[in-house]
This record gives sequence, structure tokens and C-alpha cells, in this order.
Amino acid sequence: MIELLKRIKACPDRDSLLDMLGAHFREQGFEGFGYMVPSTEEPGAMVFELRGLPEAWRNIYRDEGLSKSDPFPQYVARHRHPIQLIDVWKSGTLTPAEREFVGRAREGGITDGFLIPTFGSHQQMGIFALGQVTGPEVLQRADIDELQAIMQAAHTQLDRINQQGVFPRLAPREVEILHWIAHGKTNSEIASILNIGLPTVSTYIQRLFAKLEVNDRSAAAVKGVKFGIISV
Repeated sequence: MIELLKRIKACPDRDSLLDMLGAHFREQGFEGFGYMVPSTEEPGAMVFELRGLPEAWRNIYRDEGLSKSDPFPQYVARHRHPIQLIDVWKSGTLTPAEREFVGRAREGGITDGFLIPTFGSHQQMGIFALGQVTGPEVLQRADIDELQAIMQAAHTQLDRINQQGVFPRLAPREVEILHWIAHGKTNSEIASILNIGLPTVSTYIQRLFAKLEVNDRSAAAVKGVKFGIISV
């Protein structure tokens, strides 16, 4: 795995890196994979790359805008750890639209697999989906920790290749405060939640406003979601 991580870090462009990942995943028994990141143009939407999945499903997903009702990205974003697709399918919390999406996905030939979250240097979340397994034993023998390490390295490199200079760099505490701003908390409430002083909260807010190039809390929250820095 160390050699693969080195190759990922040295990969100079997006297509070559995704091709490399696809070849590795196929060796592990996963014929298809997807890579999704939040859209910078449409808050709440995802930009996606689908490889090795049934062509009919790829066309439907893209042309009919099914990505908007895809429950998988938000599900894994909430849990922030690897999950198995079957666990989402069996979830009792899906909306009717999400259940319809799952039904169409299964009819379209999508099989069980894994969803694995990754986090970039600009707090940009990326989600990898692995599926189209060559046999049930693939899921049983899969080393999730190793897969996540590979995907994290790939996302970091993709973030470096594609997003350098686009996303503002927020400190971890600034991200926390932005999260609570987006949830409507006042400065006093944020200070209490994070157990820090009110002046400290004000200082952090001034800094993140400057980094996001906004002048108010609503604009900061919108931009945070748009850039994938936070999710609500």
C-alpha cells in the first residue's frame, strides 16, 4: 500500500489519478466506483464522477438529475465514517423520494458496496462509493481502514490538483464556529457551547468573515455550505 500512496501523491492530474484508483479497485474486486464533492456553484448539490458503473445508470443519474435525491452523500456526511450501502437501503429514515432513488438504483444494476468519506486540506469533504463487486466475498475480505487511507490520500491529492487557491483555509475552530453560525446560534450561545470567551468568538468570526469575503452571518453560512466547508 505504501507504494500506491506514493504514486497517488506524485500523480499530476485528475484523470490519471482516477484511472489509477480504478485499476486498484478492480484488483480488489470492485468494478465500479464514484467520487463526489460538493458543488461550488450550487449549494447542497454534488459534483460527481462515476466509473465502471452500468452505462444506463450513469446516464439516468446525470441526465435526470437524480443526484439531487441521492441520499448517500448526506447520509455518509452525517455519519462521517465508512458505511455499507445495504445499511442505507435498509434505513428507516429515508424519505419517499430517497426510497424511490434507491429502488431505481437497484433496478439499474447498482450492487452493494461501501461509502467512504474523506476530508481535504481546505475542509472540502469528498465521498467515494465502491460497488459492482465481483462476488460477495469481496465485501467480506475488504480492509476498510486500508481503503479509507487510499481514498484519503487520493482526495487530498485531487484537492491539491483541482482546488488549490479556490477554497478559503479556515482553522479548525473557525470551522466549528461557522457550523454553529449556520445553525442559528448567537455569539453567546457559541461561546457557551465551545467553552470559550465571548470576545474570542467575536475575533474568530471577524477572521472567518475576512477569509470568506463576506459581511454577515447568513452570507458566511451560505458560502460555507457552497464550498463544502460545513454541511447543514
